[in-house]
Amino acid sequence: MNPSRFFITFFILIIVIPNLLAQNVSNRAIRLVEKSKQARKDRDFARAIEFLEKAIEIDQSYGEPYLALAGIYQLYQQQEKVLLYYSKYSEVTPAEKINPKLWERIAELNFQFGQYEEALQAINHVQSPDSVLKSSIDFSISETENEELIFLDNLPEAINAYQLQYFPVITVDENTIIYTKRNSNSPSSDEDIVISKKLNGEWIPSQSISPLINSENNEGACSISADGRMLVFTSCEGRPSFGNCDLYVSYKIGHNWSKPENMGKEINSSYWDSQPALSADGRIIYFSSNRSGGYGKRDIWMSRFIGETWTEPENLGSKINTPSDEITPYIHVNSKTLFFASDGHVGLGGFDLYLSERIDSVWALPTNLGYPINTNNDEISVIINSKGTHGYYALETSNNGVVSKSEIVKFRFPGDSLMSHHSGYVTGRVIDQNTGEYLKADIEMVNLTDSSDVYKVQSDSVSGGYFLVLTVDNEYGVFVEKSGYLFEDFTFMVKESSILSPDTVDILLTEIKPGARLILENIYFDFDDYHLHSKSISELKQIVSYLKSNPNLVFVIEGHTDGVGSEEYNLVLSENRAKAVYDYLTRQGVSKSRMKYVGFGSSQPLINSESAKDQEKNRRIQFKVLSND
Repeated sequence: MNPSRFFITFFILIIVIPNLLAQNVSNRAIRLVEKSKQARKDRDFARAIEFLEKAIEIDQSYGEPYLALAGIYQLYQQQEKVLLYYSKYSEVTPAEKINPKLWERIAELNFQFGQYEEALQAINHVQSPDSVLKSSIDFSISETENEELIFLDNLPEAINAYQLQYFPVITVDENTIIYTKRNSNSPSSDEDIVISKKLNGEWIPSQSISPLINSENNEGACSISADGRMLVFTSCEGRPSFGNCDLYVSYKIGHNWSKPENMGKEINSSYWDSQPALSADGRIIYFSSNRSGGYGKRDIWMSRFIGETWTEPENLGSKINTPSDEITPYIHVNSKTLFFASDGHVGLGGFDLYLSERIDSVWALPTNLGYPINTNNDEISVIINSKGTHGYYALETSNNGVVSKSEIVKFRFPGDSLMSHHSGYVTGRVIDQNTGEYLKADIEMVNLTDSSDVYKVQSDSVSGGYFLVLTVDNEYGVFVEKSGYLFEDFTFMVKESSILSPDTVDILLTEIKPGARLILENIYFDFDDYHLHSKSISELKQIVSYLKSNPNLVFVIEGHTDGVGSEEYNLVLSENRAKAVYDYLTRQGVSKSRMKYVGFGSSQPLINSESAKDQEKNRRIQFKVLSND
């Protein structure tokens, strides 16, 4: 809720309200109020306050001095005193004589300070109250009556080493944390981005992320891809920009960050663009902006990286954005759960934290994270671990409405998890099978039941490292390619239990040469059938693209079956399956002169075993290189 939205209305109200109940009020008190009016006209507010306080001393039942004092303290933005004097006024004035707008203001101020029962009493005097305010009061009372404990753990001094630390982001393995720090709460204090890593299970003291990223000016509000190799941050001065705050990107190669670059006019505008949130693979960005075309002040926008450029940002729509502010988006690594802060949705006061789940391509109505995660204070940023069991955020301490200290804390949810879509990860290195050299390769992972769910990354050119995020209950096909090498593919079936033990899988690539073979892991057929299953299409499209990039590659498609059934039958089935792949590639423009197909039935098993699991491995389509001249 915005505490200043009624200010103009009530300042006018104070000026025009007549002397109430003046007929039974001390004449001396009335004269003091009149003197205060002249002092206010002269802008001598200290003298006006003195007159009004004396009037109250003389006659505490006189309402007008309370109203006048509330108006003065509103000018000074001292909301505690504004509420105090409005409340005093309401105590000495019959309820029916109080303007409904004033009752609504009293309700809003009580709500702002977390005095929800008092807010309810005030709002009940209003026949047609602000719907969001009334709903927020009811919601807050319900939430605080049914309090659930959350368990807070302050992160160690190695991280909370400054007066202010906030906007934390953390890698999926929770071994690296990056955040914004300031040495003091002075407006002139420099904002920098710092980083800490775990060493033998302990956080080491944080340090500047890079001298190329931090400068004499402010850098903050950053986001990092799941593999920790793409960083987007906010900078508002000292760099080439399109507006007053822009988004910049830096890439980690080996152990070093590149010189930051402005993300370009596709992302940045002449308006305020800030608070980025990257998807796990860094190919979708969410951010907050007050650019034109939105629903309110600051809205949440989204852009995708397609080809070699970012698309024009899209507003996330009226379910997420309101006429007020929506800020600090964070997209969970499952790509389906968005967290953000807002002061426009039903909440407990100030900025609250919300989540929205994406169903197909539509965002659901946001859910308030509830008390005690949210309070009447501002809660503005949060990051949730991959399993949804706990999160991190900045816990603020305020004095007289000014944040005096903030620390990053880890909190655990009362239930098993906050979200319905849990995630885990697979990591490893891409390696030349013969030389052991680390390779930079293109890696594309596709959800085999939802072809729109695509994850694209590259392995690091120095370390060969890669990182894939997997969401529970999905089956993924992974396709790896590098120029001069035979492609590699494999499958992940993600179960709930598997996310507890992240996998480490090294990917071995073989140079293209005659005789090189690989199994097409993501080519599927129904049992005893040779028609391609729909889950095969994603892999086949990638193979077509690979073959077009390697026009001299000549190959044979080999079909193999298990040992169940007669050899004659298996030979025909294996050949028909190989031909189905051959026919698909032909329809997609791959020349017949480059390929042939053959069926081997069950004559070349990978494993000599009668177990169902081993027989399944023997049923396969293989790709064999004939030449690459």
